[in-house]
Amino acid sequence: MRIPLQVVLLGLGIATATLIFEGAKRAMSGKHKRSPKQGDSPTAKEAKIARETAHVEETASVPTEKEVAAAEAARARLRGDQTTTASVRSCQLSFAVFHLDGVRLSRPFFFQTSEGKLPDGPEPVIVDIDYIASSQLLPLDNDNVKEQLQAAVQQLDAKDWTQAIHGLNVVRQAAVHHKHTLEPSLSKVVPLVLKSVKSLRSSLCKTAVMCVADLFSVFGNSMEPYIDMGSLTRPANSLLLQLLLKASSNDKRFVIEEVQQSLRVMAGSVEPAVSLDRLVPYAAHRNPKVRAQVAMVLTAAAEQMTPEDLMQYGNDKLLKVGGALVTDNTPDARTAARGLLTLLRKSHDTAASTASTSDGEKENSPAVVRDSSNISRNTDHALTSKPAVKDSRPACDDPKSNVDPWESYCRSMLAPSVAAAVLKVVNK
Repeated sequence: MRIPLQVVLLGLGIATATLIFEGAKRAMSGKHKRSPKQGDSPTAKEAKIARETAHVEETASVPTEKEVAAAEAARARLRGDQTTTASVRSCQLSFAVFHLDGVRLSRPFFFQTSEGKLPDGPEPVIVDIDYIASSQLLPLDNDNVKEQLQAAVQQLDAKDWTQAIHGLNVVRQAAVHHKHTLEPSLSKVVPLVLKSVKSLRSSLCKTAVMCVADLFSVFGNSMEPYIDMGSLTRPANSLLLQLLLKASSNDKRFVIEEVQQSLRVMAGSVEPAVSLDRLVPYAAHRNPKVRAQVAMVLTAAAEQMTPEDLMQYGNDKLLKVGGALVTDNTPDARTAARGLLTLLRKSHDTAASTASTSDGEKENSPAVVRDSSNISRNTDHALTSKPAVKDSRPACDDPKSNVDPWESYCRSMLAPSVAAAVLKVVNK
């Protein structure tokens, strides 16, 4: 069988082209793989590659066992793996290979473990907290009330917050049902309860605030020494200030409502004059939300007093405080101050009415019979005396004047702008 000439020529052409291509490829490969001769200096590109290689080798490090355990624990949490073993197997480090202009580099890429493990330690426990109302608190066992109370005091100082809550509830039970047993320990219990009030854990803080409300409700004036032990000089030790701060700065609404209720219980249980004395210094607190809470509690305390009691306590002091709060830049403070100013006006009007009534009774009383010599002497004096000088007292002091006594009182005690704000609010 004869092969056509064209096929033979085509095969020879293909073979020749293949040989030429392979030769060129070998030549190019030999050019790149040329080993540097002695005395040759490396090029800038080779020096850069060498520096990058050294930097990568220096920064590449083998992870520690702690890092391996943390990485595997994160993977287990993501995939919900609950079948973790009790030991950690050694980490097998795999390397990803990179090529940079013909230079082979190696650096860690990922960790491969056949069995993962979560970090050792107890798993978090979900705790359900019951907030027991005061009316539902049960009495303690009468056989060992003191022992239970001593254990509760120790729990109040425990690091475990669940034990602290249990201790607070025991103190509440003792306050409601065993008042005389708890009263000698108030000096020790109240600072520990204050510690829980300052806690950032909402459930513990609320339970402590409920305990404070029970203490105020049961012991009343006996709680007076513990209301403001630190005052402005030691705010961390002041139960009153910490309650005010919690009511104004906590981000949990159920805690704020509980604190406000506790402050109202304090205003209704302790002597109103004592509450006013403790609250007035905080009316100028730098925190505007605290000032708003102070205005609310001031009003609640003043509502417990009669107009005569307010007048006896000092309308002047409370009027200045109310004037400062009604011009405050916080709407809540201005709203609460209106109630206080309304009570002050009622007290002032009652006092003015009482004074006018007593003056009228004096004027209408029967005249005393005088002897004739005194009458003739007074008559001769009236004929020879000069005309009477007109009374120089302000018109506001004249009972027959048209000026409102409350308005004149406010203008005499307050700055003009503050007096105008007070009159505008109260006369609405």
